[in-house]
Amino acid sequence: MFKRLRFRITLLSVILLVVLYSITSFAVFAIVRGTYMQNIDKDLQNSVQAFLDAGFVPPRGFRDVSVIESYGAGTPLYWSPELGESLATDINNRVAKLTKRTFINYATSGDHFRILFIPVQSAPGGQNMYLAAIFEDSFWLNELDNLQRIILFVGLFGLVGATLVGFILADRMLRPIRSAWQRQIEFVADASHELRTPLAVIQSNLGIVMEHTDETVTENLEWLNNAHGESRRLSKLVKDLLTLARSDSDQVDIERAPVDLRDLILHVHELYETLAQMKGVHLKATVPVPITIQGDRDRLHQLLVILLDNAMKFTEEGGEIEISLAQQRNTALILVRDTGLGIAKEDLKRVFDRFYTVDPARSREQSSKGTGLGLAIASWVTEAHGGKIGIESDGIGKGTTVHVELPIPVRPPKGSAS
Repeated sequence: MFKRLRFRITLLSVILLVVLYSITSFAVFAIVRGTYMQNIDKDLQNSVQAFLDAGFVPPRGFRDVSVIESYGAGTPLYWSPELGESLATDINNRVAKLTKRTFINYATSGDHFRILFIPVQSAPGGQNMYLAAIFEDSFWLNELDNLQRIILFVGLFGLVGATLVGFILADRMLRPIRSAWQRQIEFVADASHELRTPLAVIQSNLGIVMEHTDETVTENLEWLNNAHGESRRLSKLVKDLLTLARSDSDQVDIERAPVDLRDLILHVHELYETLAQMKGVHLKATVPVPITIQGDRDRLHQLLVILLDNAMKFTEEGGEIEISLAQQRNTALILVRDTGLGIAKEDLKRVFDRFYTVDPARSREQSSKGTGLGLAIASWVTEAHGGKIGIESDGIGKGTTVHVELPIPVRPPKGSAS
């Protein structure tokens, strides 16, 4: 598909270039040729006028001026120093009935002449007298021929160059589209795979319940709990997919309002404190001073929840998680550190990719393996606020640190905490 599209774009650009070049070249050639001919005709007319003003006596230096005299009964003879009597024989019929000034072109022996014929007077007996100004324009015609060849030569090379350049530019233009198309295909494939798993679990467990129609709800509670858990996981997955799909199409509006990051972090810390105690993990928040930014509180809350949820998921009992807030010039720095299982160095570059999950061996519980969308959403939320997100780990078993940088307005927004 993309090969044909690239060919069509290249072909269209080449056709457009050829049309524009042809029009421009034709206009340039026509202007140059017209200028040459106008100058030649003007010189011929000036020469004739100077000859007439001199009383039919050729002034010295007017080599392109010739006298046309009458010879014989009604037979005009055309005489010139350059052409001789052959001129009369070759073009006699062309000017025999001449009644006004006329420009003609004459070629002989490989030379070309531009001639201005003027009937001067009618002699007694019907004989005619003519005056001719002759200019050899072979040099200028050769120059015009050279110009034509240059235009054609440049056009051919330009066509080849335009084809190559158009092919390269078309490939570069289609590269982001091809990449986006490939990501979409991968996204659909990964989403289908992730959706298929919980659906299969729900169907299998409900199938077991349907087979045990003679048993009570309590006896089938295990299968119902499995189906319920997978349905909740499926609901969260669909919600995350919808969020990412809307972010790709710019359909998610980011509200801009004053957000106290210290207050938000303490709120999220309070929500996870009980869960951390149940798991035997020490969770602490280090937020010494309030920092206010312009942002969407709900999206920033979602960001912190994702980061803490990942930290809790991969931190074992007795471990420690710390979320801290600090200011570095015009940037608010949020750090989420854990002493959990860590991340292999080869996985650090891809943890923010959609559906990318590290080796499930990182977790002691297979059920804690996520869908690989959390950090992708966290990255989108951070970038939507004009910030940066990164992750660091020294390897498996050495913990993980996620850092988020969010810009602080130069002027504190109205209504911000002091």
